[in-house]
Amino acid sequence: MTTKSTTSIPHRVEARPPTRRLAAAWALVGKAIADRMTLSVVIGTLMIAMSAMVGALWPPLKDTFAEIPTALTDMVSKAFSGADLTTPAGWMNAELLSMVAPAGAIAIGVISAVRATAGEEEDKTLGALLGAPVGRTPFLLAKIDAMIVHVLVVCLFLAGGLIVGSVIGDLGLSATGIFGAAAHTALLGIVFGMIAIALGAGTGSRRLAAAATGGLAALAFAVSVFLPLSDTLAGGAKISPWYYYTASNPLVNGPDWAHLLILGTSALMIGVVAALIFERRDLRG
Repeated sequence: MTTKSTTSIPHRVEARPPTRRLAAAWALVGKAIADRMTLSVVIGTLMIAMSAMVGALWPPLKDTFAEIPTALTDMVSKAFSGADLTTPAGWMNAELLSMVAPAGAIAIGVISAVRATAGEEEDKTLGALLGAPVGRTPFLLAKIDAMIVHVLVVCLFLAGGLIVGSVIGDLGLSATGIFGAAAHTALLGIVFGMIAIALGAGTGSRRLAAAATGGLAALAFAVSVFLPLSDTLAGGAKISPWYYYTASNPLVNGPDWAHLLILGTSALMIGVVAALIFERRDLRG
């Protein structure tokens, strides 16, 4: 006779006093934030350093950029919205905001997210954490809150870096533009962080969640860069979250509230899907 054993984590959580559940949830948020805060600060510091370097390079290079053929600058502007090498804001868009800043926000969002569920499951710590007086959904919300904090920290550093770069290079960036660039970057990072959380909740695999999210981010970037080069295909770029990050040129025009709403709503919907999957899946660990 064989005995069947299981390590699945039960769905039901015993009723406990609300104050105890709230305290446990806050403890989970605090621990999750602390786990990745050092990395958030490191990425944020790199944002400041990169912004300062880009700002410092503008004065000696601006005359050279003025001699670039118009056809080439137009093509760059089509591929990377707002990346006009002949203007200070366009230079910052091209060198920092087209790839470096969103890559940093997405990276910290994904790193924080894959640890949230799949990492805990693979490390066999999920059962102990869910043994705290909170249910699965509050547990997931705590991890989502931490991921959002990490992305916001990086983008706060980004805003500071843009100020530093503007002062060093006399770029004349506006406060609304800096806020808009940071806000769009933050919501793009949160969207992909939510995708990583959903994939981690659905698969229980940290590597799969990270690789799939990275692949989707790269594909979304490619769609937003290459489709606008064709007048026929340009409208297809709107399926990419990257379009709503960059199309309105927030560094120059400030936040585009409609585009921010689309990114925020997308993140919320993905989060709901992640919670439904996490609540129902037979978790291990």
